[in-house]
Amino acid sequence: MSWKLKAIHREQWQPFLLEHSQGSLFHRWEWQEVIEAGFGVRVNRLGIFDERDQLRGLLPLAERKLSLLRLAGSPLSGVATPHGGPLGAGLAEVLPALEEYAAARRLDYLEIGVDSAEPQAQADLAQAGYAAAVLKTLKLTLPATEEALWAGLEVRCRNAVRKAQKSGVEVAAAVSLEEWLEPYLELSRGVYLRQEKEPPFTRDYFCQLWRSFYDNGDLTVLLARYEGKIIAGAIFPRDRQVAYYLDGVSDRAYNKVVPNNLLQWEFLKKALNDGIAVYDMVGANIPSIAQFKKSFGSTEYAYLYAYRNRTRRARLGRAVYAKYGAKLKRWLRR
Repeated sequence: MSWKLKAIHREQWQPFLLEHSQGSLFHRWEWQEVIEAGFGVRVNRLGIFDERDQLRGLLPLAERKLSLLRLAGSPLSGVATPHGGPLGAGLAEVLPALEEYAAARRLDYLEIGVDSAEPQAQADLAQAGYAAAVLKTLKLTLPATEEALWAGLEVRCRNAVRKAQKSGVEVAAAVSLEEWLEPYLELSRGVYLRQEKEPPFTRDYFCQLWRSFYDNGDLTVLLARYEGKIIAGAIFPRDRQVAYYLDGVSDRAYNKVVPNNLLQWEFLKKALNDGIAVYDMVGANIPSIAQFKKSFGSTEYAYLYAYRNRTRRARLGRAVYAKYGAKLKRWLRR
């Protein structure tokens, strides 16, 4: 008798999550509400049940339609969720249950994240028909004192923080949604316009993020001002003793006063005072961004992203997208 995936209610989900130290922000029920509001996906909150029908784990599985395809993932690409995958149960038990669930829902394509790159995890995924890639994130274990925190920054990073301070850049935490939402959205549009891309985050996403996490102290939005103008901002949610660098934006015209370094430093000091043990800077796969994050003393950690084309049309769709996706996006923006 195999393990099963079944939808469960919040009353079952929350206590199980709280009992597991490996649970992350991105496994929280509230996070699923954020991505549903911000990206229009449906998140199936699935319990992982063993042969005796005992709840052994959780799997938030985001689902969306793309043309004729039904896509699902934990996490699913494009919904601003860096970590995911099953919590509390091993891949060897979960993957067959996920395949049975996907067959019942006629899913064409699956993605899954694994918070490690251990050989056994890679073997389990390969045996289940997944292609897997090793990705990297950057984490910083916070020391006991601010002096040690400062000493852990690279020299160039400390110099950039001092330059921002001497230039008159001021950083403060937002205390209302109205204070930061419109300036942040405008900065975000500018950042992605330079890359000929659409901003990944919607107004609804930011609103739901604020409603879900700010009042209970699990969200910090820092704004950098120069001569009274907001020139940069960054968003830092937390879960228990782990904080995340979710997003950051800045006006390139003010790069000379290096506001981004000061934003990170001010958050690090706040995180230390708030009892944060680990700061996950989320993502180290773009060299220039990884270099910036490493300058704060962070360390690389590997994890797995895996995908499986369950149907022929999914295989064809992925091949077409890989070949023509960039051109299609440019055409749609005209």
